[in-house]
Amino acid sequence: MPTAPLPRGLDSLEHVTAGETVETVATPVAELTELPHSVQARAMSRSELLRRRFLRNPTAWVGMSIFGFLVLAAIFAPMFYSYGPFERDLRNSLTGPSQYHWFGVNENGLDIFARVMVGLRISLVVGIGTALLTTLIALVFGTLAGYVSAKNKWGRWVDTGVMNLINLFLVVPSLLIMMLFSPALQKASWLWMIPLLASFSWMLTARVLRAMTQQLVNTDYVNAAKFMGVSPLTNIRRHIIPNVASWIIIDTTLGVGGAILGETGLSFIGFGIQYPQVSLGTVLQDYNISAPYTWIPAALVLALVVISINLMGEALRDALDPTSGSSRI
Repeated sequence: MPTAPLPRGLDSLEHVTAGETVETVATPVAELTELPHSVQARAMSRSELLRRRFLRNPTAWVGMSIFGFLVLAAIFAPMFYSYGPFERDLRNSLTGPSQYHWFGVNENGLDIFARVMVGLRISLVVGIGTALLTTLIALVFGTLAGYVSAKNKWGRWVDTGVMNLINLFLVVPSLLIMMLFSPALQKASWLWMIPLLASFSWMLTARVLRAMTQQLVNTDYVNAAKFMGVSPLTNIRRHIIPNVASWIIIDTTLGVGGAILGETGLSFIGFGIQYPQVSLGTVLQDYNISAPYTWIPAALVLALVVISINLMGEALRDALDPTSGSSRI
């Protein structure tokens, strides 16, 4: 009498008890190949795991939606709008929102919507560029000082020199220095605002990275790489930076909002971006307290940008933090 073929995964009938047929012990192929939920979580890559944690957080979706909408508006709205940021309509000076001037017109006859959208574009470029450059400077100085601090006498001197430089920049009145340099930089490209702001924003990040590097430099895998003759730069790139990358990402994300606020403050008091360019600070500079539409739209857009960036930063922190509630699969 022919017997039924063994299911996949069963090599013999050694586990079949008396009286049982093959069909009663056969397990469906789907059940044999299906992994437990915990095994699937362990098999998942780190990037996929972080992506799922981040996207499961409602805060992340709110922040990304607001930020994405503002970015798209800053890029495409000036292309289709009827007025430019410096195009004057003196006949409608100091009039409120209308079908022709969506946010109204200030007392100089300038369309507020056009100026807000172009100003938002420049403020976003300055904020993102400043945050990235700040992180790069802090990463170089912080990891270098932390790696060589306990190496030898020369390493301690390098660490002392970097720390003295950080302390010097911390006590220097950064606002006053930027106000002194800004008149000369206004004659150049507005992109000079990025290194100007970054040069006075990297110190606290560098101190934190130095402390984190000092803890990592004594770990077994870093010491093993040293004994194997791995160069310090390669060791930092392979073993130090990946272990501080989570904190760097969060700090950079939150730094964008701080850089935008810094640029807006300088432009508002007349020491930042000025004519022939416009930023959110210069839009707020032309406010009229008796006409709320001259300053509320720019202030609202600025607040939405900073809030959306902070929401995304908080969600990213929760995704990277294994102790947070959102870290559970």
